[in-house]
Amino acid sequence: MILENAVNKLAEYSTWLYYRQWERWELLTIAAAGVFLLLLVGGARRKVKANVRQLRERSPIIGIRLAGRGVRR
Repeated sequence: MILENAVNKLAEYSTWLYYRQWERWELLTIAAAGVFLLLLVGGARRKVKANVRQLRERSPIIGIRLAGRGVRR
């Protein structure tokens, strides 16, 4: 019963979004929020890659430091 109510609610919202006439500023707001989220995720991934690169360079294990040079991932 709970699952059926959740599916009905989801169907209700999707039909409301589908048949609603959108104003121009609403679409621009949604698009801007999407672009912002993509930039945020991209920046976070870039930061993680930089941190991993620094950890490889500072590692006390010689094998990791030798294997990490010249290898691009």
